[in-house]
Order: sequence, then C-alpha cells, then structure tokens
Amino acid sequence: MNLKKARLTRSFVIGSFVLFGLAACHSNDYKSYNDKASGETMSSDTSASTAIIHSDTAATNASSSQSATVARKKGRWSIKMPDKSSTVRIEKDREGVYTRAEAMPEFPGGQTALDNYVNNNIEYPQQAIDNNTSGTIKVSFVVDEQGKVQDAHVIGAPLGNGLDEQALRVVSNMPTWKPGKVKGKNVKTRLELPIAFQVEA
Repeated sequence: MNLKKARLTRSFVIGSFVLFGLAACHSNDYKSYNDKASGETMSSDTSASTAIIHSDTAATNASSSQSATVARKKGRWSIKMPDKSSTVRIEKDREGVYTRAEAMPEFPGGQTALDNYVNNNIEYPQQAIDNNTSGTIKVSFVVDEQGKVQDAHVIGAPLGNGLDEQALRVVSNMPTWKPGKVKGKNVKTRLELPIAFQVEA
C-alpha cells in the first residue's frame, strides 16, 4: 500500500512539472517576448546587412568613379627635331663630336618615320598621368660614324614619374641613323630631341 502511494505521488509530481512546463511554453507572455526578441534580432540583422550592402555599393561606386576618372585621362606626346642654325660653326669639340655637320644625320625614313618610331615605342607612365605630370624633356645624344646612337642623356631638370626614363629608353633604342658628314666623311654628330609630354582629360 505504501509502495502504491509513493508511486502515485511521484507520478503526480512529474505530471505537475510537465504540465507547468507546457503551460509556460505556450504562455502569451513568453511568446510575445520571444517573438519581440527575435524580431529585434532580425530587424537588427537586416539593417546590418543593408548597411553592408550600401557600404559596399558606395565603395564600388567610388571605385568605379575613380577608375573612370583615371581612365578618362590620357597622356600624349610629340617630337620635333630642331633645325641646326646655319650660324653654328662646323667644328668638333674635344671629344671629336660635331654640333653641326655639313650634312646632318638623318633618321631612316625622315621626320615622319621618326614620329612613327617614337609613337610606337614610347609609353606615358600611369604614375605620370595620375600625378598630371606634363612638360618637355630634351634628350641629347650622339650619332656616331656608323649611325649608332650613343651617350643619350636628359638636358635640364628631370620631369620625374618615369617620363625621363621613357624618353631615354626610346632614344637609346633607336635604329641606325644615316650619319652626319663633313667634307664627305662620316662624323660623330650631337643632336637633341625634345619630347613634349601632355596629360589630357
């Protein structure tokens, strides 16, 4: 009899806990708190992801805008071989180089071919475009008796941002010229080539 009573009491206690737990789970207060909390979380998460999307979109737009700005800028250049004045005397310096010859050196194909050579081989460095670096670089060089280019160097202040290096590279790698002549003989002749660089929007 006592054993039956103990089992009944235990079953009653367990049942009460189960019923109390179920009632608590289905309570409106619990539901509204839980729904409210999850709603806040959801709302918070949604705005966070929206903010990230807007932030990324803004960054993308800024990046696109910056790329478009950089892409719109272009670098242009032009060259013109200066005419040696007929008042310059035909004489050589201590190194045996003439400043003016009776027949001046010629680029193979003339001025048009020289323009094409420079246009096909020079590059306007992106750094110079980004920094709006423009100006004229004068490159001095010697055309020797065989027509080879030697001793190329920049005259005056450098422009920087890679432009001086570009000008020197193009001049140093020129093909063989027709050499200058004095009294019918090939001579070393010093020339200058101004290359004008201009950044354009």
